[in-house]
Amino acid sequence: MQLLQTIKLILSLLPLIVETVRTIEAVMPAGSGKTKLEMLRGTMEAAYSVSTDTIVQFEAVWPAIERTVSAVVTAFNTAGVFKK
Repeated sequence: MQLLQTIKLILSLLPLIVETVRTIEAVMPAGSGKTKLEMLRGTMEAAYSVSTDTIVQFEAVWPAIERTVSAVVTAFNTAGVFKK
């Protein structure tokens, strides 16, 4: 996947990623980060698998999505959005 396509994809998914992270944190506040990430991945991968307009495999975009999720969680933790 080319750089510009990847950037566009991640930016288009960002609102969904943010909302999904918030939702998972709300239903699993005491869960481990690994478990929450696996839940997010499973949810996104399930949706991706039934999409008919994908141009690349999910595994090819997952590393960028995973890093974006990490950045979102770090920002929320730093801002105090998620209480520890």
